[in-house]
Amino acid sequence: MKEKKIAREARNKEKLANDDWVMAEFYATWCPHCRRMQPVVEEFKKLMEGTLEVVQIDVDQEDALADFYTIEGTPTFILFRKGEQLWRQSGELSLERLERAVKEFKS
Repeated sequence: MKEKKIAREARNKEKLANDDWVMAEFYATWCPHCRRMQPVVEEFKKLMEGTLEVVQIDVDQEDALADFYTIEGTPTFILFRKGEQLWRQSGELSLERLERAVKEFKS
């Protein structure tokens, strides 16, 4: 189990640091805001397919990664391009707001 956690955390850290376009959602399973965001995030994943990758990171399972990115509240969304944080926002967001964040930087 611990090996799986370490491998997942290393894979996600690598992805956030190096992949071209990534939207990360830092969430917690116990967070009611995160649960309400789940259908929005799933729809966002479908909309962004082929444009950018959406990665969901459980702050309790990947606490070192959450600490590295100074996640203080959930959900927190961060748009990355090759490791650079371009945009960051916490709280419940609309599908339109997530799309707009990507369009602002990707156009």
